[in-house]
Amino acid sequence: MVYFGLIDVMVTSSLQKNYDSFAPYYDTVVGHRHEEAVFLRRILSACAPHAATLLELGCGTGSMLKVLCRYYNATGIDRSRAMLARAKRKAPKAKLIQGDITSFGVKERFDAIICPFDTMNHLTSLTAWRKVFLNVYRHLNPAGIFVFDVNTEAKMMCYRDDPKVLLTDTCATIVEVKRTARHRYRVSHKVFEHQRGNRFKLHEMQISEYIPATEAILSELKPFFRRVVVIDPDRSRPSRHSHELFFVCQGPRDGRKVS
Repeated sequence: MVYFGLIDVMVTSSLQKNYDSFAPYYDTVVGHRHEEAVFLRRILSACAPHAATLLELGCGTGSMLKVLCRYYNATGIDRSRAMLARAKRKAPKAKLIQGDITSFGVKERFDAIICPFDTMNHLTSLTAWRKVFLNVYRHLNPAGIFVFDVNTEAKMMCYRDDPKVLLTDTCATIVEVKRTARHRYRVSHKVFEHQRGNRFKLHEMQISEYIPATEAILSELKPFFRRVVVIDPDRSRPSRHSHELFFVCQGPRDGRKVS
């Protein structure tokens, strides 16, 4: 637990139950992710240089779309209407759809589909992951590419032992992690919003994250893609010390009969 000596009085302590209510504070916690967007753009440029259309699953407030709209005819899907409203302001050229990434259905197919910012980890069973992979498979063009990233156990344990704290002129943010079961964690996002003097307003949202083994993820991807490459953005190759992994999936298998 992290304490701040200067925070003597809390005006309000409220637990947000969904992304709609936490949307105003989301970017304060996760940042604007420009570097991650540039990194993903490099992957897409190298592996799918001719891609023209792109779909982002779990687009949130549109930080990724803001960058990628410069290069692609982009579409974003998210369950939260409030998050999509913010995405519309950030990326006005993007087409935005309210929907569930495990069950969405659109008439288009895309050259590239992405699912960044550990969105997959928010799905708490391999069954749900499989539904996403099937949905991606159905919405990719024959030469399409699917890229997503995941948090790892090493990262979760690091956050558990050393919560992330960020102080600004207007607020303090804390990300705390607790392990609840094997491969399962509870992530608490807290924003202490400054009111006046030594008074702050606490906004908090808790998220369950599921961290399956890399081998289990690859097994689930195998029926859908002929080639999957795993990348650690911080190292030459993935290891037990990796904090984040990107899965680059190419070559959707022929027939589209997977169920």
